[in-house]
Amino acid sequence: SFECIGNVNTMRQALECAHKGWGESCIIGVAGAGQEISTRPFQLVTGRSWRGTAFGGARGRTDVPRIVDWYMENKINIDDLITHTMPLTDINKAFDLMHSGESIRSVVLY
Repeated sequence: SFECIGNVNTMRQALECAHKGWGESCIIGVAGAGQEISTRPFQLVTGRSWRGTAFGGARGRTDVPRIVDWYMENKINIDDLITHTMPLTDINKAFDLMHSGESIRSVVLY
């Protein structure tokens, strides 16, 4: 199962819906600062597992140069994911767009 919205209640539900014995729950969403996640130990000792991931599990030193190469070779399309481009002076606008859900990805030019 996957939890992508950062809600600690759905994080727990994602673990509990995973199959006994081999089910895995991947936590992608980021919870608010100071929030805690909990479950009953039974959920884990019966073979379920919780895994957290950031940036899709990409490792910066090895994966980012490869992803840049793929982009430069037109093997992956990133341009369609960029919805806004703005100067550094408008960085607060970029955050506002992100928080309101109006952008997929904003590029800030420095």
